[in-house]
Amino acid sequence: MDRLQFVHAMISAYEILEKSRAAGQRLPYNEAAVLFAGAVRLAAANDSTLRGRLVRIDDAGGLHVEAFDEEAPEAEPAYLAPELLSADAPDKNDPKVQVYAAGVLGYELLTGRLAPPPGHAAGPELTGSLGDVVRRALAVDRRGRIEDLRQLHEAVEEVQPRPPSEGERNILSALRNRFSQASLEKEAVAKLIDRLHQLETQVAQLGKAQARLEASQRESSETIERFEIGQTRADQAGRRRQSVVAPAMAVAALTSAAVFAAAWAFGLLAIPPRSGPLPMANAPPPPPEPVEMARAARDAAVAEAKPAPSGSRRAVSEPPPAPAEAKPAPAEAKPAPAEAKPAPAEAKPAPAEATPPPAEARPVPVEAPADAGTVAAAENGNADAGLSANTDAGAPAPTPATASPPARRQPAANSHAAMLHALALSQVRRGETALEDGNADEALASFKAALENEPTIAVAFRGLGMAYAMQGNDAEAVQAYEKYLRLTPKALDAPGIRQSMVELRARAKAGAKRE
Repeated sequence: MDRLQFVHAMISAYEILEKSRAAGQRLPYNEAAVLFAGAVRLAAANDSTLRGRLVRIDDAGGLHVEAFDEEAPEAEPAYLAPELLSADAPDKNDPKVQVYAAGVLGYELLTGRLAPPPGHAAGPELTGSLGDVVRRALAVDRRGRIEDLRQLHEAVEEVQPRPPSEGERNILSALRNRFSQASLEKEAVAKLIDRLHQLETQVAQLGKAQARLEASQRESSETIERFEIGQTRADQAGRRRQSVVAPAMAVAALTSAAVFAAAWAFGLLAIPPRSGPLPMANAPPPPPEPVEMARAARDAAVAEAKPAPSGSRRAVSEPPPAPAEAKPAPAEAKPAPAEAKPAPAEAKPAPAEATPPPAEARPVPVEAPADAGTVAAAENGNADAGLSANTDAGAPAPTPATASPPARRQPAANSHAAMLHALALSQVRRGETALEDGNADEALASFKAALENEPTIAVAFRGLGMAYAMQGNDAEAVQAYEKYLRLTPKALDAPGIRQSMVELRARAKAGAKRE
């Protein structure tokens, strides 16, 4: 048998019993009863003579009964009925001889012991309703024995109803995985292959990093060679030897760059995120100075530069220079003259007690435009009465342009729901593993915990149905399967689930009739 065939080989009931006896263990009643009932069902359907080596379980939890060769040497003499040792022995395929062989298989599975020798009745180690059926099959007197395999199957079905097909496969698969070395070896091979893939990826990354390091070393060597050549030429020309500090710093910088490149390649160095406020890209530019204001200011400056005549009206009415500290503006400002242009619409007056904005975001004040006469009067204190008349009504106070608020960062997406979903999936996988191991209570707790974290996760309801079916709670199993089908009516396993629900309802109805 090659390696692939060995990995996929089936395990027999004889091997399971031998390994459990060697470990000093006994099969759980649920697993032993399901295996015995399945073997009797297949033997009755095919009229097969049972032996422990002929009952096998495959990788998927399927049960098989191989054909019995009557001409082959007997490998399991404990399965021989007492009448086969007499002179007028019947055929090995005699119906009551087949019933006795099935009883030997049930005795070994339920008790974990070897069957009693032919001619000896079973002791009190057989308990329960199923134990009574096995005791009748092992009757020493064939007249008190069950007639054939079909009657034995009916008797077993009354005390040990068949679980749903999916639940039976899960129980048998867990039993096989626990006693099959092939499954452990296959799992070890899969882990080894996964580890080899990881090593290949790491070797490829190391090769790339090594290539970059070698390139950096070559560049450093070339730089050092060029420096040495330059030093040699400088010595030959009689010039003063240059300092070696700068080349050494260059070499150190190149080496540091190579080290940082290698660290970045292996993921040991991450670029820190940019911190601090971003500059305001949408800040409005300062408004351009109106043409009339600029022209008026220029005319006022020219007029102020010219000296006024001694007897002129301008010299007489020229006021003294303004003090260093300007007085605060009156509370009520007079309206601007008709010629003054209105301030831009977007320039709103700032509140009296507003806190000044930060230096980097402080808007540029925008002055309301005025006509030429107003500006000239403001700039030139020696203007004549005609110009000073325009200054009686001051222009509105300059208002700062409203700066757009800084862009706020969008809050990060809430990951709480994703965390709950991941936790629920992990608990579902833990429950499926418990089902494979035949631990219905642990599986039930895991699926309920998953539904507490995410009440709409469909696979948890399917697992609940399997766990309830393994425990014999048919009504709860049907309810869980119904919720699963409501959530995923078009699932691939929906036909199988519906078939299991039909079998569960039939079994519950049969149990109610018996009660």
